[in-house]
Amino acid sequence: MKKPVTSSTPHRTSHMDGEERHLPFERNLRFAQWHVMVSILIIMAGVAGCAQTEQAKEVELSGFLGDYSILQPGKEGEALLLYKNPQADFSIYRAVYVEPAIVLISKQSTVPQEELHRLADDLRSKVIWKLKEDFLVVPKLVPGALQIELALTEAEPSDVGMDIVSTILPPAAMVSGAKKLATGTQAFVGRASIEAKLTDGNTGILLMAAADRRVGGRTLDGSIDSWDDAHQAFEYWADKLAQRLREWRRTPIPPTTN
Repeated sequence: MKKPVTSSTPHRTSHMDGEERHLPFERNLRFAQWHVMVSILIIMAGVAGCAQTEQAKEVELSGFLGDYSILQPGKEGEALLLYKNPQADFSIYRAVYVEPAIVLISKQSTVPQEELHRLADDLRSKVIWKLKEDFLVVPKLVPGALQIELALTEAEPSDVGMDIVSTILPPAAMVSGAKKLATGTQAFVGRASIEAKLTDGNTGILLMAAADRRVGGRTLDGSIDSWDDAHQAFEYWADKLAQRLREWRRTPIPPTTN
């Protein structure tokens, strides 16, 4: 009499049931890993973007402009302190000369001098790049040119790690917000200040003078570069200067009254 053949099917079924019991866990694990990777990519995409700077409440004066009594508080969208010669006729200028930007930073700054001069060069380069849209930018001062002088009066990098943390985590963000209420600037962000003056290349008559300060905003954008807030401030100032000169060249001089 033949012995009954024992089927191995129940054993396979039991093994498959075990695998099936693990499938939901494995799917959840893979989903969690995928979610983490997507989150990292989103954050890194934001970090690689452009920083959003904002105007500070006040600016410390360096002495570069000399007589500050002529400056007045700027309106919305203007520099913190501004002077514009009411008789300045910007429509007569076709060429512009941008002097090499100088560094007038407090001796208390710990930023190396070579870094500060590199930043000053970047400021000048951004201004030249923007003005090329409307002017002939000349390599030296020539008769009839508009002369622009720039001074970098403050430059501080952001604390990259704390900038990101204070953006994401509520407690750190509260500390940063409290500092802004007290001082007008967020904690851990970069900052930069400049002073600028425009003069007639022939007569040396002052046409415009300004002092302004900008600080990094509370976003992830640009956090990967500690100097990104400063570079974005330079970009903003260069764009605003080009915009103002474009407007002033189209605006006729008001008639003088005797």
